[in-house]
Amino acid sequence: IINDNDRQVLGSAIPDFFGSFFTRLEWRNWALDLTFAYSHGNKAYNAVRRLTESGKDFSNQSTAVMRRWSMEGQVTDIPRVSYGDKVGNNDFSDRWIEDASYVKLRDITVSYTWDKPFLSFFQGGTIYVTGENLLTATKYLGLDPEFSYSNSTVLQGVDYGKVGAPRSVKLGVNLKF
Repeated sequence: IINDNDRQVLGSAIPDFFGSFFTRLEWRNWALDLTFAYSHGNKAYNAVRRLTESGKDFSNQSTAVMRRWSMEGQVTDIPRVSYGDKVGNNDFSDRWIEDASYVKLRDITVSYTWDKPFLSFFQGGTIYVTGENLLTATKYLGLDPEFSYSNSTVLQGVDYGKVGAPRSVKLGVNLKF
């Protein structure tokens, strides 16, 4: 018999610790700036995986469904596919709870600065290239472990597929007159 006595806490969307750190390396006229963000100890409910690995109807499914259970003795992490899911293989469970800890390279900038006048009216300047959100180290299987849908505590840690921050590269010049 499965009842309320079988329930247990599966984790918290609130991380044990989180933050960011910045470092700058300089050599002659060159500089390298790195900004990292991190979060550790938070769990997330991956609702996108629940939808795309359920196999309960004819909607598009993840390729992970190809690992589904199909015969006696088979060892797999995906249960048997059953139209309508009458046995409840895809009900809310710890199958959809994932570690959402991460370390993210938020910004990286390489720059070159000069102080010599050129073109008779520029007194110097800096040329730089910046990359944002280029690298995320995580075990989380969703699009991005850093998400939030509302300020409601009920929805914290629930991933419905919100698009993460985009990767971008910028090239710029700052000139001194």
